[in-house]
Amino acid sequence: MKRILGPALATLTLAACGGWDTPPRAIATPSTAAAGTDCGTFDLPQGYSLPDSAVRCLVEAVRAGRPARLQVTRPTVEGDPIPVTYTAGADGRVEVITDSRQDSFGTPIITRETCTGPILASQLEFAECSEPTPVGK
Repeated sequence: MKRILGPALATLTLAACGGWDTPPRAIATPSTAAAGTDCGTFDLPQGYSLPDSAVRCLVEAVRAGRPARLQVTRPTVEGDPIPVTYTAGADGRVEVITDSRQDSFGTPIITRETCTGPILASQLEFAECSEPTPVGK
């Protein structure tokens, strides 16, 4: 508990200061709900990574066979927001929904991938993912 609390307080303190180099802003904090574990909602500034605690939350939920959800919005190079939702099922598979409709220079589409084997790394990585398939525009 102490390992999670310290970085969380530091992140909240830095986020309160604002500025262009503000670390990832946690909109929701990890919690366990009836539908599964909420690993948070993050709006990342250009060049920032997810907090280790968010990646760890999803990886540990998958390993334990618990449903979990993580929402991340990252900007494109041009600054367009691209929301990605990771939803882990009790079967260990993670559905990855990417919404590129606000990408001014890309294809405006929503895609779905199914991934397995999440890896605890500097970013959220998977051992294997299906090809992205369109699910909406």
